[in-house]
Amino acid sequence: MTASFVTTESATAVLEKIRDQVHAATPAPADFNLGSGGERTVFNRADVTGIHWEQQTGDNPPSFTPTDLNLSVLDIIPGAVGQLAFGKYLSPDYEVHPGEYIPAVGTYTGTPAVQGTNEIYFNLVLPSCPKPANGWPVALFGPGGGVSKQGLGVIIGFPVAATMAEHGIATITINVVGHGFGPLGTITINQTMGTPVTFSAGGRGIDQNGDHVIGNTEGQSASGSDTIISNRDAQRQTVADLIQLVRVIEVGIDLDGTGSRDLDPSRIYYFGQSMGGMYGTAFLTVEPIVRAGVPNVPGGPVVEWTRLSFFFRSDYVGSALRSRIPSLINSPGVTVIDGVSVNSPLFNENLPLRDGVPLLLRLASGISREIKSPVVNDIAGSMAIQEVIENTEWVSQSGNPVAYAPHLRKEPLAGIPIKPVIFQFAKGDQIVPNPTTTAMLRAGDLGDRATYYRHDLAYAENRALPKNPHLFMTSVASGISLYAAIARGAQEQIATFFASDGRDVIHPEPAKYFETPIQGPLPEDLNYIP
Repeated sequence: MTASFVTTESATAVLEKIRDQVHAATPAPADFNLGSGGERTVFNRADVTGIHWEQQTGDNPPSFTPTDLNLSVLDIIPGAVGQLAFGKYLSPDYEVHPGEYIPAVGTYTGTPAVQGTNEIYFNLVLPSCPKPANGWPVALFGPGGGVSKQGLGVIIGFPVAATMAEHGIATITINVVGHGFGPLGTITINQTMGTPVTFSAGGRGIDQNGDHVIGNTEGQSASGSDTIISNRDAQRQTVADLIQLVRVIEVGIDLDGTGSRDLDPSRIYYFGQSMGGMYGTAFLTVEPIVRAGVPNVPGGPVVEWTRLSFFFRSDYVGSALRSRIPSLINSPGVTVIDGVSVNSPLFNENLPLRDGVPLLLRLASGISREIKSPVVNDIAGSMAIQEVIENTEWVSQSGNPVAYAPHLRKEPLAGIPIKPVIFQFAKGDQIVPNPTTTAMLRAGDLGDRATYYRHDLAYAENRALPKNPHLFMTSVASGISLYAAIARGAQEQIATFFASDGRDVIHPEPAKYFETPIQGPLPEDLNYIP
């Protein structure tokens, strides 16, 4: 049997101390003169004909991958978006580089130390409606893992801004630590009149492993002896950057240089997708100014959702087990989880789901196996893997959204009001599996705040839909009309919630694919569509 550790440390204390430090200082105003010639980087939507992104994907020598953003997502509600603005601000950096970790301090008496300063670049999308007297309400949007503030892959562009703009809400987005590719990347705005304007894309990625390639998340995870904490401190540093952004909005966002506020500091909200919902939960927990929030498809802890995810299981958990000396890769490894194939390196941790829910596996030996508690550890090497998973979860608690969820409503932190929230998640999510979302809902007694997208019902009706519904909220440009309607419905729920200052929770359309709130017990099985 293995031993479990207990600690008197607080999961939230360091971020609370960082928040207090940030709140005690007055930041410089945001800078909107980013053009290579000092041009102001604020544009009317009607004048923008294209946005070109040169991603810095290589280093020494620098190399770039050209990408054009899909601007059609800005026009899903014709005329709703008025302006696009690109700016930057300075934020205290608590991470040590190289290493990408925040030095440990005592949670009771310790003081987090600022290690340097980061330039944080942001994208801001403004409504076309008349500006209110105090400025537009603003929603901070948190991108997920592997997604930059420009988007990536199927959600390239600005997939959430038009719905917010229709409700008179501005949307602002920053890059997560280690995201957006390298710092030499650029954005070029092409216009109907005038010359193109080029400026920094604000990438926060680095060539961490020395292979001259900068991946889309490279630089988010700790290295060396701190590898076990993974992206814990990237998430905490991103929360610090968001807290600083709130302060910048409080100081005053002035787009046109007239001296008047363009964003209302009394109406700040937050929503985030996937990892954006995870660090966003911590942000909502510790930041008193933000009035309401919507984490979309979040889950925790990281090691738990990555081991159950077909997409991340091999790269995150398998690679970590293989790199240990001696290697902890055991046999026969798991090849299929709940009907979905996983990649190598293969391993078998022999861990069940909770409440006696069966976990269906296929092993490399060809044998199908049902793991159901109570479990007999008859798989050689599984105990050692379980110990690594438990230790990883323990050291990551200060970045684990499950540890923050109780403080949203049940036990608010000192000086923080109860936060109106909606948790959106999808049945059968194969990236952040359902049991890791329900862990957050159970921890915070938030089941009555959950909107459950029934992807099983939608997929049964239209087999052209993806089997993995993880991106259901942002897929407004998927090319599948049903999926686009579902995305718009989820976004409409968020925008209505914010427009009502966190009071109104509507049932999204198409109504038959959503449960608001979730009906029946919280799902503790995976529900994958094979």
